[in-house]
Amino acid sequence: MGFRRRGEYDAPVWTSYSARHAAQLIGLPESAVRSCIRDGLVGMPGTVPAQLTFRDLSALRTVKALIDAGLPLPRVRRELVRIQLALPDGTSLAELTIEARGGEVHVRGRGGATPVGQLALPFDGLGWSADPPGDPGGPGGPGGEIHELPRPSETTALAPVVPATAEQWLSRALQLEDRDPVAAIDAYRRSLRLRPECTEAWINLGRMFAESGDAHAAHECFSSAIELDPADATAYYNLGVIAQDAGKEADAIGMYRRALEIDPHLAEAHYNLATLFDQSGDSRAAIRHINEYRKLTR
Repeated sequence: MGFRRRGEYDAPVWTSYSARHAAQLIGLPESAVRSCIRDGLVGMPGTVPAQLTFRDLSALRTVKALIDAGLPLPRVRRELVRIQLALPDGTSLAELTIEARGGEVHVRGRGGATPVGQLALPFDGLGWSADPPGDPGGPGGPGGEIHELPRPSETTALAPVVPATAEQWLSRALQLEDRDPVAAIDAYRRSLRLRPECTEAWINLGRMFAESGDAHAAHECFSSAIELDPADATAYYNLGVIAQDAGKEADAIGMYRRALEIDPHLAEAHYNLATLFDQSGDSRAAIRHINEYRKLTR
């Protein structure tokens, strides 16, 4: 549902937006909006129903712009969280100009009591670097969300040797995810050709497909993981996210419930169930699940 306009001042003025409405307006999957809420980038984490403001929509447009620039959603979320943590109190992401250029996120402050200045956050995860004023070409110059499996710590350099084993291809894929998603997908496929029983590779490959917008391929990957390991809560949770984004609420509820039967501490499943039950008008169930989410994330 979008704005209906008959005249210059005839558009309705909204004071708050649901996660679903915001997703439709910005052009993001609803799961991406929910994950941004949980990260604290927009809205109030742990609040159902979500009530996003016009400022929150501006922050979500930044997320969308970075994704459109070719950056994977998980990396965008991590970098924006780091930027937000470095901002002075009272400053919002919506007040900044944030863009991706040359493999870096660039931030320009828009005034305020404590100037943010111009910052460049390299995508290699090394941390902040500041450009001297007037020197944008300096060393730091311009240039519902699928659940991840735990992974090794990020590294800044790929292994120099050509992978030969399934484990080496899997490690290569993990390193490539944030800088070259297409190559990461290829590496996961190569790993699975050598070791098709690896549920970790199936789940991570499914997540990459989901983040690239190929829900059908993602569904097949998560289903393959479940065939190999029917007790894999992550695979059920991810199938729930795909179903919820597709508007198949009953299927999503079933998948989230199955995931929680296997892993009762899967906080994200409680949060997503709370949003679904709130949308359906079952306030009692929504409150129960949001309370569980808050307990698990306290």
